[in-house]
Amino acid sequence: MKSLLVLATVFLLKSATISADDTPSYKFQCIELNGTINLNISYTVNDDTTEYMAVTVPSDAAATGSCEANKTYLALTDSTTGNVLTLHFDINASKNKLGSIDAGHWGVTTISYDYKINEVDAKSKGSRQALAVGSYFNTPINKTYFCSIEAFYIPANCVPPNPAMCPTESEGVTFTTEKMVLSAFVPDDPSRVHSYHYCKADQKVKDIVPIAVGVALAALVIIVLVAYLIGRRRTVAAGGYERV
Repeated sequence: MKSLLVLATVFLLKSATISADDTPSYKFQCIELNGTINLNISYTVNDDTTEYMAVTVPSDAAATGSCEANKTYLALTDSTTGNVLTLHFDINASKNKLGSIDAGHWGVTTISYDYKINEVDAKSKGSRQALAVGSYFNTPINKTYFCSIEAFYIPANCVPPNPAMCPTESEGVTFTTEKMVLSAFVPDDPSRVHSYHYCKADQKVKDIVPIAVGVALAALVIIVLVAYLIGRRRTVAAGGYERV
């Protein structure tokens, strides 16, 4: 029983720790992003059906950006394709919600992905920009955002606006992150200890883990008790039980 409690404790500690692995890492001064970013690009072909093209931001993508007091951005450029993913960050240190950012939080307010469609069967070829404006990865100030997996769709637009080259409404990019660890507006200090803010999906998992361990321990106690009662009954039936 004691050994099971020890194992349960170790399991809980591991579930609350972000382990380092070989996932891509991008850093620019006050911004750090670790994780895999996948982009599933949809485009219209000549027969008006939709095809898809899967792209992953390479681990050697060039990271550029800026670090200002209230606004920053991180741009990741694929040297092979020239595609650029840009995240714009805002911080709200006030006690009231400011725009799309909660009080005492930082977050991403704009996500853009600049890319080209040059596929042979594409109905319209040329530059595209998938653009999302809103509130993403909202995180308390001085905390690091973490999410095991997250995805959302971003519609595409023409770059520059040209009606003859514009994509149809069905074109866009599905933006997916895996094991993403994201921090912004923090000092460039390798020894900094991260305090994590988990996305809603991971918060639910963290709540379920201790419940599941508790149920397993309760089930084990019941099994041990039932086994003891069965053994005692057999001992009494065999006449080997001595009353105290």
